[in-house]
Amino acid sequence: MRVVELSYGYPKSKQPVLHKVSFNIKQGKLNVLIGPNGAGKTTLFDLMARVIRPDEGLLDLPPLREILYQTQNPYFSHGLKGKDIAQFVARISGQRVVRDYTAYEDLLLERERAMLRRLWEMKLGLMSVGERKWLITLFSSIIPRKLYIFDEPTSGVDPVARLYILQRMKQLVADGNSVILSTHQLHELEGIDAHLIFLHQGMIIYEGDYHHWLKRTGIENPDQAFELMIEQ
Repeated sequence: MRVVELSYGYPKSKQPVLHKVSFNIKQGKLNVLIGPNGAGKTTLFDLMARVIRPDEGLLDLPPLREILYQTQNPYFSHGLKGKDIAQFVARISGQRVVRDYTAYEDLLLERERAMLRRLWEMKLGLMSVGERKWLITLFSSIIPRKLYIFDEPTSGVDPVARLYILQRMKQLVADGNSVILSTHQLHELEGIDAHLIFLHQGMIIYEGDYHHWLKRTGIENPDQAFELMIEQ
């Protein structure tokens, strides 16, 4: 899967948001899109998911029905319970509607099972941001697709929920799926086999292994390495 020479500009905008963006999506690795705010990451994901059309370029990706795109803040009524989200996702994806949380237990670590049991009958409005994001990511990741796109799935969540969400991402990759996510939490990539795609000012300024990127900058702290790349 790849994106080739992709360009896009919003109507009445003098400068394009994306300019001839090209990169590969590596299978067997967690593909991670990084870049400063305003770099065009969400716009790029919108293009990949066909929410908007590019001005030019090639999207060598699966058809839309084989792509799952989870936006940064998917909205659900706070009056819904955890089980309602599970049943909603099952219905829209054509899966069997599950009435009991035990149907998911084989997919989860023991600590995750305890969280799912607790959230199953809880309203979303009573959950933390991390709990809501983990729950939605869990049910999204169960839908069979060839490409999964997650826009900042760990943004604003606590360390425990972040670990659980990243575990879902890594499991998707281990199962042979292609996954790309965006993040500002660079330290969380330390123990992950990540294929890094660095977007800045609408262009790709680095693509390759996360650890090779750190060696290339000569800086161990990824936040400082990030700052150096932006300054250069």
